[in-house]
Amino acid sequence: MKNLKTAVIGVGHLGRFHAQKYANVSDLQGIYDANPDRAAEVARELGCRTFASIPELLASVEAISIATPTSTHHEVAEEALRAGVHCLVEKPFTLDIPEADALIALAQERQLVLAVGHIKRVHPAIRYLRQVGYGAPRYLEAERLAPFKARSLDIDVIMDLMIHDLDLTLLLTEAEPVDVRAVGVAAVTDKADMANAWITLSNGTVANLAASRVVREPARRLRIFWQDRYASVDFIQNTLHIYHRGEGAVPGIPGVRDEAVNLAKTDALAAEIEDFLGAVLRQSPVFCDGMAGRRVLAAALQVRKAVDGFLSR
Repeated sequence: MKNLKTAVIGVGHLGRFHAQKYANVSDLQGIYDANPDRAAEVARELGCRTFASIPELLASVEAISIATPTSTHHEVAEEALRAGVHCLVEKPFTLDIPEADALIALAQERQLVLAVGHIKRVHPAIRYLRQVGYGAPRYLEAERLAPFKARSLDIDVIMDLMIHDLDLTLLLTEAEPVDVRAVGVAAVTDKADMANAWITLSNGTVANLAASRVVREPARRLRIFWQDRYASVDFIQNTLHIYHRGEGAVPGIPGVRDEAVNLAKTDALAAEIEDFLGAVLRQSPVFCDGMAGRRVLAAALQVRKAVDGFLSR
């Protein structure tokens, strides 16, 4: 990977972390940001150059991360793909489905890797649950709550936070939404800052997802229920417990065994970027390709439509 020439477009809060990881595992050529002062700050930190324009950057690299505002993802990624550059686009993939479809078609035409940054896919708890073979769950519930931060305000809480759990729902069930009901409130900004969605999937699984970006205490939890067991994931504490029906000694729950799974401490963003660059080098499948990014975007847009209907009452 050290021979791959890479760069990052957009080095705000998240893009800076992308640049740090690329500097560790590849030949980071430099960065570009619409704010020259921010670009210069990050370039000094990493000892790399700043590019004066996106075309100048694209002429010097083989693979990039795009961590610009969502409204610019399509424009920037299209320019990069037309220049023959492999792309990792931060989530949400694009603003709408036609933009996503255009990028997917262009990447296929140019035979380029197009990845979407749904980073929770590489979490060790999710990887473990996908490997054990329990099958599709009957029910999922998630809460992803965060204190207010003055960033990512160009999108609502559905695209900002809930989209992570929507992606995990589609990934773990391998099914599509057939009925979406949701509520939301624009508590602080002019977009929904909290939302709750009740989703029925094509295989009969039901998911109850809650997200907020205006709470005092953060929470990132996922509970997954099968017919004879359930799993509890805490993404902040990096824990996974699986409760099995049968012989056991869980206090207050007779006949249930608590399996505490030992999870490795991993750098999820580094793993995501290494997977992306590995796909570029080996021409192999990527952790989350454009089609997967499109599917979760479509689900998020369904939730947004339901929330908009609630807000317009």
